[in-house]
Amino acid sequence: MSSCTDKRRAEDLTVEWVRRLVIGEGLCPFASPVFSRMHTEVYSGNDANEATSAFMDLLQKVAEADPDELPTALFVTPRLFSDFDAYWNWFLVCDNLLVQLGYEGRLQLATFHPHYVFEGEEEDDLSHYTNRSPYPMLHIIREDDIEEALASVRYPERIPERNRQHMRRLGRAGLLAKMPELADTPVFESEEPEK
Repeated sequence: MSSCTDKRRAEDLTVEWVRRLVIGEGLCPFASPVFSRMHTEVYSGNDANEATSAFMDLLQKVAEADPDELPTALFVTPRLFSDFDAYWNWFLVCDNLLVQLGYEGRLQLATFHPHYVFEGEEEDDLSHYTNRSPYPMLHIIREDDIEEALASVRYPERIPERNRQHMRRLGRAGLLAKMPELADTPVFESEEPEK
């Protein structure tokens, strides 16, 4: 399979994951209004420095764009950061760059990974699946969009717990029923990948 085909598959699967699970299961209140204008960028290389540079370019592009034209973006790395700890360290670097570039208060990052683990939860707790995406990715969000969406949500502080409970009710079988394609992704691998 060519790298172009791999890249297209990663993009298509990511967009479907957002459509069917993030929006379809009501996990994120501000995803639906911006979905049709969401930009998905796939970095298909395996060089962490290159990926960081490409991410910074996308961050700047979102920051400078008209919010109506480019409200949000996903940066997907299918061939990098398969280990969650390595991914988290990379996220911290990217978050620091966001601050250094002066975008704090305007943009923020949300984190998603096939092996996402919330601190304080059992490793096999199904609540982790609220943030388990087909590939490692960072989501660039405009803070104004978050505030606007949360203003129309009753008890926004309850969203994380509601989502965790929903994942526990769905279970692995329920998730696969909603999106069978996840069976062939790292989300449902039985063991953590090597670093």
